[in-house]
Amino acid sequence: LFCDEPNSGLDPKTAQLIDELISDITEDFGITSIVVSHDMNSVMNIGDNIIFLNEGILEWQGSKDKIMDANNEKLNEFVFASELFKKIKAADTIITENNASGQEAG
Repeated sequence: LFCDEPNSGLDPKTAQLIDELISDITEDFGITSIVVSHDMNSVMNIGDNIIFLNEGILEWQGSKDKIMDANNEKLNEFVFASELFKKIKAADTIITENNASGQEAG
């Protein structure tokens, strides 16, 4: 299944429904989906293996679990342009630092 910007111009609720539909089709039929998107919410909802291209050049590839910790300047510029992802990264950093020092969060 190939989808090019499937959520472009959609409201958040409809975009989430489209993400779920793509995931369900992929799982139900046992197929691979290639989704081209600039929407990080969709990328994180749909993607298992994420490929980040910059001007046609492969900059980074990995699982969505690793994207927040990626050490790639171009990828980080793109991902953390979103205020939501900036806040998630900041919270993760605080939790990690607290865990390292033995403090409880909050």
